Amino acid sequence: MQDKKKLVVCGIEFVYLYLFGIIVAFIGWVAENFAKLVTTGIIDSRFHLLPFISPYALIPLAFHLLLKDPDDIEVFGKKIFKEKNKLMSNIVSFIAICALVFLGELVVGNLWEIISGVELWNYSNMPCSVTQYAGLIPTLGYGGGAYLIFKFIYVPFLKFIREKVNFNVAKLITSTLGVIIVLDTLFMMFQIIEFNVAPVYWTIKF
Repeated sequence: MQDKKKLVVCGIEFVYLYLFGIIVAFIGWVAENFAKLVTTGIIDSRFHLLPFISPYALIPLAFHLLLKDPDDIEVFGKKIFKEKNKLMSNIVSFIAICALVFLGELVVGNLWEIISGVELWNYSNMPCSVTQYAGLIPTLGYGGGAYLIFKFIYVPFLKFIREKVNFNVAKLITSTLGVIIVLDTLFMMFQIIEFNVAPVYWTIKF
C-alpha cells in the first residue's frame, strides 16, 4: 500500500529527484559565486537568504524528463535514436542543455524585468552577449557545467541516493528544507515586486 502513495515520475520517485535538485541548487549557488569572484572579486548572497538557488533544483527533473541518459537520450520516455548512437546522443545532449540554459536565462531575466522593472544580472560587458540576460560565454559555461553533471554525475549519483538514502529520510528533507527553499524564493520574488530591487543580504569583497 505504501508504494502507491509514492509520487513516481517516469519510473523514479519524485522525492529523490527533488533531493538531487536541492544538492544541485547548492552547487549552483557556489558556481555563481565562483564566477562572480573570478570576474569581480566579490561573493554575495545571490538574492537568497539560504545558499540555494531554486531554479537549479529543476535540473535533475529536466534531465530525467527530457534527456534521461546522455549515451541514449529519451524525451518523456521515448528514445530519440532507434539504434544507440553514443556520439550523436552526447552531441544532442550538449546542444539541448546549452539551448535550455540560453532560453532559460533569456526568459527569466526578461520576465522579471517586465514584472518588476528590476535587472537581475547583466552580461552586456561580456563578448558575444545577445542581450543583458543571455550570451555565448555564460551559455557555454553553465551549459557545459550542466552537461558534465549530466554525463558523469547524474545517473550514478541518482542511483546512489536511491540506494543509500531511505525514502522516508528523503521525504523528510524535501518536505522541510525543500519547502524552506521555495519560501525563500517566494520571499525574494515578493521583495523584487514590492521594492523594485533584488535583495542582496550580504557581500564579501576580496
